[in-house]
Amino acid sequence: MSRRDAPLNDADLVAQEYGSEERFLARRAALVDYVEGPNAEDLALAAIAEATPRRVLEVGAGTGAFAERVQRELGADVTAVDLSPRMVELARGRGVPASEADVQKLPFDDGAFDCAAALWVLHHVPDLDRGLGELARVIRPGGRLVAVAFGRDNLADLYELLQQPSLGDGGFSRESGEAALARHFAHVERRDADGTVVFPDRAAVKRHLRSLVLIRGTEPLERLPRFDGPFRSRSRHAVFVAEKAR
Repeated sequence: MSRRDAPLNDADLVAQEYGSEERFLARRAALVDYVEGPNAEDLALAAIAEATPRRVLEVGAGTGAFAERVQRELGADVTAVDLSPRMVELARGRGVPASEADVQKLPFDDGAFDCAAALWVLHHVPDLDRGLGELARVIRPGGRLVAVAFGRDNLADLYELLQQPSLGDGGFSRESGEAALARHFAHVERRDADGTVVFPDRAAVKRHLRSLVLIRGTEPLERLPRFDGPFRSRSRHAVFVAEKAR
């Protein structure tokens, strides 16, 4: 599989990946919409609900779908931030207060939030320790960060068809996240979400592959075998619940 030389936390690559909603929505289908079994987004929502928060921050909020869900289902006051102007626009369209901001330099006071959420975004942060330090700073004592990460073998069945076992973890993954979080939080728990992604047809698989900016050109898509009906692949994610000392 062709891939760009830039790592997953390269700023230019991130800007390209999230400059519009098409790629974001195609990836979300494989993360949420097509998943059978444990769903990492559902587990993340449950982890936030456990804290009964009044003020919630979501970083890298994308189109605002999850932030809107937190507002609707938990009744919390949610603030969303994203680097992409287009994502901020879409989140605001859902009724979510949103603004452009970098997790490495959050424009909020110390302890401003009861809980923060970071779903499939921390592998994109250039200086992960700085970003986690900022998240810990804006969470109140005793509050929590809920972070979702890919497992290295997520969708391995699909990538093996293309002679590429994985796309890497970008420095924050199911396997490496606990150690990174433990440098900034008093207690870290990992909750695995192991299910199955069921792509309805070959066209849906191709949409997913086209959404990955690490895949360059058409050659990888041409290696995708012909098949009829759905394609099933393992879904491997982790929800980290990191609690700040009181």
